[in-house]
Amino acid sequence: MAKQLQEKVGLIAQAEAEYEAIVEEVRGYCQNARQLREQADELRQSGSTDPQVATEVRKLLEQAEYFEQLANEKDGHPRLETIRHLEGLQWEATALKGTIQQNKSVLARQDIELEEAEREAVLLVQRAKEQIQETEQLLESQRAKLTELEGNRVE
Repeated sequence: MAKQLQEKVGLIAQAEAEYEAIVEEVRGYCQNARQLREQADELRQSGSTDPQVATEVRKLLEQAEYFEQLANEKDGHPRLETIRHLEGLQWEATALKGTIQQNKSVLARQDIELEEAEREAVLLVQRAKEQIQETEQLLESQRAKLTELEGNRVE
């Protein structure tokens, strides 16, 4: 059971790492898009009427759009799938922890019951030995009486 829990904890850590990698990748795409938009804004604000500047602004905005699209693609399905997977693993780990706790409680109770049974068994053995001694003493006493009676009959 503990091995299963360790495996689940490992899977949770792996899923969290995958999720964080996706989040970092999305952040990177968003940061790239933001920087490209800022560059485009700076070029626009320069007031240049050069057609190359307008072309460069358009290229920067297209690249920004591309990075936003990548971020949206990454941020969508894989992220939700990873979150669902992570939640499922966390639920399983919680269930396993509960089972382990319950098993520990049962084991503790069984240990107590075993100790009580062992004490009772020791007492039963002691009583049996005492009864054997009493029976041996009684038998010896009765043999002595029998010997005495047989000795009296001969006389």
